[in-house]
Amino acid sequence: MKKIKKPSKKLIGSAVATASILLPVAGHCSDELFSAEDLTSGYMLAEAETGKMPEGKCGEGKCGSMGKAESVGTAVSAEKGMTGETAKMAEGKCGAGMKMGEGSCGADMGMGGMDMDEKGMVMNANSDRLPRDCKKISEDVSFTVKAGTAHATHNGTIFGFDSNEWNVKPCSRVTVRFINEDSVRHQWMMHGLPKYIYPEGMFHLEVNGPGERTGTFIVASDAKTMLVHCDISQHMQKGMKGQFKVNGGSGDLPSIPGISGSIYPDSYEQMKPAKK
Repeated sequence: MKKIKKPSKKLIGSAVATASILLPVAGHCSDELFSAEDLTSGYMLAEAETGKMPEGKCGEGKCGSMGKAESVGTAVSAEKGMTGETAKMAEGKCGAGMKMGEGSCGADMGMGGMDMDEKGMVMNANSDRLPRDCKKISEDVSFTVKAGTAHATHNGTIFGFDSNEWNVKPCSRVTVRFINEDSVRHQWMMHGLPKYIYPEGMFHLEVNGPGERTGTFIVASDAKTMLVHCDISQHMQKGMKGQFKVNGGSGDLPSIPGISGSIYPDSYEQMKPAKK
């Protein structure tokens, strides 16, 4: 590695303070893969003698004035000059000293309730954390959902679920056994759960080819209708769409096969040629 010393300057836009830049050397091609000019071209450099980053928010607290970065790359050390709680971003801490996998930097941000391998996944499973408006579990409910071309029983569909609507009481703990009967990937993805428990309000089951996955979630108490679908390209449009109702629901969603009509229904009338 060839080391080129450059004066410390502040990069506007990328917010990375440059200092000592390590450049790889191509042994058989040229002396340097990149010149200092290559690295700095395209950036607006604000003249400054220090390598401080602009004041601003970092997570929930201010990062303040950063010290010099040790190198430019995927791992930029920025340990000096932080205000508030000591939170080394390179070590995976978020905001005010929270570690990934804990609190709103973990389970609430996509790191908890995950079970995944090459055959499928369960995402955002939850069997014990109650929504804020639930004092206890009202009942335990189990569903088996089958997915595949064999269940495309409505006009214009290619894929389908064996059921397109599910109903539960408020504060129910729901276990879904999702069976994929096709040789392609299918999902049972639900949106609308409390986001302070489920990242993006989502619960997700996925099976790659023939097989099954089982997962559990707990619903809140409000009357609500939530979307269930397969998010694989065109699978929802071709029939894999349903609705999940809690406490009677809040009405029907549009274009649920066998339940509600489309906002823009398909027309099968033969198109007439335009008049000249």
